[in-house]
Amino acid sequence: MCHHSLIYIERLLVCADICLQPSNWKRIVLGAILLASKVWDDQAVWNVDYCQILKDMVVEDVNELERVFLELIQFNINVQQSAYAKYYFDLRSIAEQHGLTLPIDTLDKKRAKKLEARSQNEEYDKLAEMVESGPVKAISLENLSKRRPSAAVIS
Repeated sequence: MCHHSLIYIERLLVCADICLQPSNWKRIVLGAILLASKVWDDQAVWNVDYCQILKDMVVEDVNELERVFLELIQFNINVQQSAYAKYYFDLRSIAEQHGLTLPIDTLDKKRAKKLEARSQNEEYDKLAEMVESGPVKAISLENLSKRRPSAAVIS
């Protein structure tokens, strides 16, 4: 899940033209972990469960964080096999350089294909849900960034 979280963080930084700052990094990391756990874990944690751990947050704040994060990455939750492999090996190299070991399962072709198929299924489900719900007025990233700053992403 940490690979996916990093991919989502990088996506957010690029798509929304946001920089990690002392004032926002915790919320950005939390948003990425929240999203990655829901997309990639078989038993994802509910937003209310995060509030039990993070006592200063209410469920509405976590919901807003998730919503804004998804909007800013343009609902792009798909992770290509090549992107996952890049992050996997980069993180492993960094860990080894610092004398650390990561409790990570080895990434083989079968596991990589399974991860990519799962990602595509999630993307298809989101698209089908959007089609079923009818037409939605689109908003550009430019408009998103001009809205009032949300406490969910930038504290």
